[in-house]
Amino acid sequence: MDTTLPSYTATTAEAPAYNVDALDALPAYDDCTGSTCAFVPAAGINDKVPNHFKINEKYVKVQVMPSELQAHLVLLGAFHRLREEVRNLTGIKADIPMEPDERYAVFLQRAVYRFEQWAVRMIGTGDDGEDEASGQPRGLAPNEVPPLDVIMVWHTYMLNPRTYYEDCLRKLPGLLKIGSFPLLQLAGSIDQETLLPHSPVEGRMTAFSSLTGQSFDPPTNTTSEETVTLFCPSCSQANSIPWITYKGDGYAQRGFACVCVHCQFEFSRETLGVRKFFEDMENCMLEPDKYFLANTVVDYQDGIPVDPIFSKVLSWNVLSLREGLNPIRPEALAEKIGWTMKSVEEYCRNGVLGKRNRPIIDTPRQLNIILAAYRHPGPFSMDLASAVIRQMGFVEKMVGLGFTEPGRWKDDDTLTRCVVRYHHFLELMIVSSGSCVVPTLDIDLAWHTHQLLCDSYRRLHDIIGVVPDHDDKVNQGALSNAYDKTAEAWKERFGVPYSVCGCLPPLKAMDICGGPGGGLSLFSKKGKSKVALEKPFENARPDLISPSDDDADQTHPSDHSAVAIINPAEANTAQAQVRRRELAKREKELEKGVEKGKAGQWSEVMQKRATDHAPSFLCPVHYGISEPFGKFGCVAAQSRP
Repeated sequence: MDTTLPSYTATTAEAPAYNVDALDALPAYDDCTGSTCAFVPAAGINDKVPNHFKINEKYVKVQVMPSELQAHLVLLGAFHRLREEVRNLTGIKADIPMEPDERYAVFLQRAVYRFEQWAVRMIGTGDDGEDEASGQPRGLAPNEVPPLDVIMVWHTYMLNPRTYYEDCLRKLPGLLKIGSFPLLQLAGSIDQETLLPHSPVEGRMTAFSSLTGQSFDPPTNTTSEETVTLFCPSCSQANSIPWITYKGDGYAQRGFACVCVHCQFEFSRETLGVRKFFEDMENCMLEPDKYFLANTVVDYQDGIPVDPIFSKVLSWNVLSLREGLNPIRPEALAEKIGWTMKSVEEYCRNGVLGKRNRPIIDTPRQLNIILAAYRHPGPFSMDLASAVIRQMGFVEKMVGLGFTEPGRWKDDDTLTRCVVRYHHFLELMIVSSGSCVVPTLDIDLAWHTHQLLCDSYRRLHDIIGVVPDHDDKVNQGALSNAYDKTAEAWKERFGVPYSVCGCLPPLKAMDICGGPGGGLSLFSKKGKSKVALEKPFENARPDLISPSDDDADQTHPSDHSAVAIINPAEANTAQAQVRRRELAKREKELEKGVEKGKAGQWSEVMQKRATDHAPSFLCPVHYGISEPFGKFGCVAAQSRP
């Protein structure tokens, strides 16, 4: 069967001319010698992409290109290879034995710390005296390109677009000034055949080490002798803390606890997060028009910054501040309010609820969102180590599809179809306003890639009215229901199935009972072949879907983000059983439709692939279990791929 995509060399008369925006210009490549430092996409990979798409009744230029997806996949392959290298470390004997997942969790804690040092000390605040009037991003200088582990953390951070934007506006303006994730530049630092980083030039290694105080090579092995400098939240004095200990109380371990050698104050990750809250509270007192609490700057609904007056009022309400109040040092605030998040929450509830603050009243959602940013240390409003672990579920899916294999994209239209489907997915967001839409793996790849191009991604507000956030911690039951609605809306809007991997959508999204394509069944009522069997497969939208078996799995729902949020796990098992019964009912209806000759060609393809296919959203995942990685690593809900 012919699955070749149509050519898009001609554009409609109504479409405006395509011009490259200055903001879309790529930063310069690394200056190193040889061609290996420049990313070279597959020949002709962008040739079949339309210049424009019609979204929300407007013609818009293509938002992301297949070559950018290819560069992204090179990085994903390198991240996966790095993870396996850490998990399966050989030839080095660790003084504290660790399981592979424990070793990787420790590695991620160190990677997040290294990313923080790079972002704060090397990239800086952005106040470097450069002309900011043009509003142009400055890009990433060759010697600023960090090691692969730091790139991996940065990559995950940017896949949380609302949080990343807010944190950059509040505390990391240097990252904001860089602009989009330099995909082609960073992919050029990776050997496409081996997925190993190219040997860095001396200047790049020296710059990183001298400015961050870290070695350039990622610390794939950690011993009990290696330490990190932490500042006591009570007296602000430096303490040298081991990353791991036999007792399990090192900084990279769940049971982290330390007694300050200067003031004997005992602190933990929670205490460090509380200190961060009180520092922000002091800043809100000192300069109330400049500093605000976390998660008060970028709107949760549309993804754009709110009026600073709103941020100030919200911060002051939460903190119970008033005009003329003298600033108070963080340690003094802690002595008054308490060193636990529970005491901080109770203090803030008084500010938000006032006289209505009673135990039976739930903490308002907005306050929970604000306080979530202070439940861990560091300048970031999210637990980046846990986020990397969740993101690895998607990376493994890309590896499983063969998308990261060397030479995969020669003479292949798959990435073009990914781009086209993603732009139609954006259109679906408009027609499904107010609902959660769930991407397939191929669409999610393009969506992730677009999020990395953050300057372009934020301009989606001008196209679809919002800058969509990408929540990777969604209840699997909510995801399964939302996926069903997405499949129905896609079929109704574009006339072809949303997914043909073998996951059965609702009956409305299948060609049964005289639906579109029902008259093209390949089988008679008794299941015997008809003359129509010799008829080629009729695919009205080869740009959106392919009947080829080779292309089926990439349309599997992207369930890497599915995590169970209800304990105990038995409740999630029951939820999965309900889903299984629903899918069994659909399979029976589909089988009847095929037997009676009422099923269209696409439905027959789905029936064949549903056999032995593992449906999405059926694996209960423990959330909040005591030690997901033994006594090591992050407090994380690990999504199963």
